[in-house]
Amino acid sequence: MTLRVATGKCVLIGGLVKVEVKEDSKPFLLTFYVSNDIKLHLTDSSKADEFIEKHIGESLSPPLSPGLQRMQQIGEWESHDLSIDGGGWKEAAADISIRGLGWVAVTGAGCARIRVSVPEKVGVSVRPPLMPYDIWDSAASFTGGRTVMKPKSRKRSN
Repeated sequence: MTLRVATGKCVLIGGLVKVEVKEDSKPFLLTFYVSNDIKLHLTDSSKADEFIEKHIGESLSPPLSPGLQRMQQIGEWESHDLSIDGGGWKEAAADISIRGLGWVAVTGAGCARIRVSVPEKVGVSVRPPLMPYDIWDSAASFTGGRTVMKPKSRKRSN
């Protein structure tokens, strides 16, 4: 799924990862390659921690119930600040790999300053994109309440 993420916004990948666009970055398109069982939630970075506490184990999963107790078992979190030079809108510039969970392809122009927060000892790295051109097949819009996939256009033959 691809979401447009602007400065001051973040995407929660279940209750396990927070991906924020920081500082004066232009909006970027982030394509998430994770299990369909993991829910994505776009929110303001300033409200993310409160949202996690309120919705962990419910609309944010994994980790599974009991939410806050399970989060305490997971332990401390650490943040990784990344800078990715976007090469334009036609293909992804890089992937942010999150060990054991999946990856996020970053597409856009300019420099993306991204903070990835994960539980300690979860590896985060940047690599060349595995699927640089898949962005436009997976674009979605965020309605404020839920993410909606755009319908694919069908070509008619005459």
